[in-house]
Amino acid sequence: MGRVAKIIAQGEVGKPLFNRRACIDLCENVHLHYRNLRLEFPKEEFLALLDMLRGLDPKEIANFPYAPEAFKEAARIELPETTEFDSRLVVEEQVEGHYHVHYRNLRIELGEMKCPGG
Repeated sequence: MGRVAKIIAQGEVGKPLFNRRACIDLCENVHLHYRNLRLEFPKEEFLALLDMLRGLDPKEIANFPYAPEAFKEAARIELPETTEFDSRLVVEEQVEGHYHVHYRNLRIELGEMKCPGG
């Protein structure tokens, strides 16, 4: 979670919309859906990521001694400094009634939103 200085707001959310989903869509770019998250990639970056993932050793990942003080960089690739998503921040209400929050290359899907105290 990082080194939290202060929790600004906290609340509870309803049941996730697409909590069992894991897929890759080829559209205007490459979409990696994982539960309620969608990451968007230019084709070239996704192919570089795919090559990086192919080089990982599943046994090393399975047997790593996971702990708060443990760290090992398992793989790394260099990406271009900028993308078409660098300055995007959008909140959308969908026709079906749920919401999308787009932040750079990330999309979060939300159901009905209730603000704490509101």
